[in-house]
Amino acid sequence: MAKTIEQIATDLGVSITTVRAVLNGNAQKYRISEKTQERINSYVKKHSYTINLAARSLKLNKTDTFGLVIPRLSNPFFSALAELLEARCREQGYQLMISCTNNDTAYENLLVKSLENRNVDGIFVVSTNATSQAHYLKNCQKPLVFLDRDFGVEGACCVVTDNVDSGFRLTDAMLDHTHAPIQFFVGDPNSPSIVDRLTGFRAAMKQHGVKIMPEHISSAGHNQLSDGEKMMVDYIDTHHHWPQHFIASSLPILQGALGVLRERYGYIPHEINIGTFDDNIMLSFLANNIWAMRQNEKHLAQEACQLMLEKLARHDEPPGSRAKAELVFRQSTVNARDAKR
Repeated sequence: MAKTIEQIATDLGVSITTVRAVLNGNAQKYRISEKTQERINSYVKKHSYTINLAARSLKLNKTDTFGLVIPRLSNPFFSALAELLEARCREQGYQLMISCTNNDTAYENLLVKSLENRNVDGIFVVSTNATSQAHYLKNCQKPLVFLDRDFGVEGACCVVTDNVDSGFRLTDAMLDHTHAPIQFFVGDPNSPSIVDRLTGFRAAMKQHGVKIMPEHISSAGHNQLSDGEKMMVDYIDTHHHWPQHFIASSLPILQGALGVLRERYGYIPHEINIGTFDDNIMLSFLANNIWAMRQNEKHLAQEACQLMLEKLARHDEPPGSRAKAELVFRQSTVNARDAKR
């Protein structure tokens, strides 16, 4: 079993300073005898040596670790962001501890406090609401970078996608093709990213001269597959038909909506025009026209890590970052086949 410096010093009857000097290559500088050096080196060769991280962190007040608090890893966006952020932190010499809240504010508060108590060097948080974000800014003693959700809290350093722009460009592209009202299935309408997407949707509909009626927007309390299922069931039960054109506010909402279509009709009608936020290779297997806003998770991860490092270096509040998403269009395989005939 590997030994710590303290254990080596005790077993050999020398001081911790002597052991540390030999292991760090400073034996000659501190005039440590060759005999003592040989004893220490032979002991380490036999038993190996491990750093006492707890003692090191207490001395340096630095653990080379960051914490990440996100809603859930089952959401493709958050899982991709977590993986890329972990890789970026590792490149910079930091380990990343990842925790999930399931959008439970009380548990989120507990996780942030736990990470602070573990003396991580900084914490990345996807906050559930503005109140919790403001609470961390006031009470947490560690550097904070907030991801994905900008509640407009003063002093919050946020790294987000420009969702107003995404909502506008997605809707604008679909209206150029459909020239008809679009149904918007909205999950978690209190989330700022969803609010911004809906704002962009409204602006594009207005610019195209399409009047938005209350029934054009369906909403559910959360951003989960079951919420997408419920909204699609309600739509079909009310209109006795599938929506000709619709936008899902996220991939989980889209997944739930598509599942209902398949269950009700035995297939997903290819004539439905579909828009969604975030992108996934599985969308390529659908026969529909699909517009998707692909978030740049790699850029978001790099920006978040860089801002955290700047906070550690300067102990100030650097401005946040807002990134543009990429519009991806996949043409209906049925329409493409007909066009070739």
